[in-house]
Amino acid sequence: MQQRDITRLFFELVCLGIGTGRNLSHSPTKEEWEILYEMATKQAVTGIAFTGIERLPAEQRPAKELLLKWYNVTLLIAKQNTLLNKQAVAVARKFEEEGFENVILKGQGIATLYDEPARRTAGDIDIWLAGGRKKIMDYVRKFLPDALPNYHHVNFPLVKGVAIEVHFTPSWMYNYFTNKRLQDYFEREMATQLANRVALGNEGTVCIPDAAFNRVFILLHIYRHLFQEGIGLRQLLDYYYVLRQGFTPEERDVTVARLKELGMLRFAGAVMYVLKEVFLIDDAYLILPPLEKEGKELLDNVLIMGNFGKYSPSYAIQKGGNLWQRATSRTMQNVGMIKSYPSENLWAPLFRIWHFFWMRMNK
Repeated sequence: MQQRDITRLFFELVCLGIGTGRNLSHSPTKEEWEILYEMATKQAVTGIAFTGIERLPAEQRPAKELLLKWYNVTLLIAKQNTLLNKQAVAVARKFEEEGFENVILKGQGIATLYDEPARRTAGDIDIWLAGGRKKIMDYVRKFLPDALPNYHHVNFPLVKGVAIEVHFTPSWMYNYFTNKRLQDYFEREMATQLANRVALGNEGTVCIPDAAFNRVFILLHIYRHLFQEGIGLRQLLDYYYVLRQGFTPEERDVTVARLKELGMLRFAGAVMYVLKEVFLIDDAYLILPPLEKEGKELLDNVLIMGNFGKYSPSYAIQKGGNLWQRATSRTMQNVGMIKSYPSENLWAPLFRIWHFFWMRMNK
């Protein structure tokens, strides 16, 4: 079977899982099911794909051994989500008690938008604190005197076994001018996001970003990963569910204006292509017309890199190499995207040099 055919079959399975597809173009062989499982794992959509399997007639499902394996992994994902919901609520409450209003970014907040939140592959806890970098770092260093922040967050393992990123700001951009506009936007928006409280399963409530904020922020998060580790299909599925919340024409115009300010219209068009090509999203939920050329490049990148770029040939270097090796690897990885996204690519080396010295000054 040709690669494009198994890839199309994989997309059909995911669409079954999210309810935009109705069937598979053919019944997969045992070998094809093994490949589909590997692809679902690589793209961190194992639970979603299992929902697709449940919607297939019995004769089209995988063999019993693989079916049970897939089912058990899906159960594990559900347990991880329940645990992470509980931990996210506890972490948010702890920071509130310490005087830090906060917003849970991405992760468990985005999961609430899914048709089946328990089947979204869980990650870590990203929490945006009010108060500013100095106040936050003074608090963190009471527990971790040697904690070293980067520009937008600091790692703070408040709960044993859980990766927690404490954010001073939700994200950043390499371009100095667009980053300034972005940080001004975040500062203006924080009060609104602190008022958006939702329930995480049955574990309690937390504040999460609203739909308007996520239409910008989650797209930006995907954009950042394009230049950092890499993008997986789960991150794009997150954005699918963000847009599925709907918006008025006026809200769409505000989102597009914000993305234009940040120089992200071309990337947004590429993402619209992927959402249409892979998830069969209805045109009513597209914020911009799809861009085919950039969209195909993005989709190729996703299929090669996998979730957080873990399947990229350069992943080991970017996680385990020294500073120079990591910077060189990322630069080479991004060379092919200069034409599509020149601003961030050309500013990236300058930002990395500045950030190197900034981190030394903020030890």
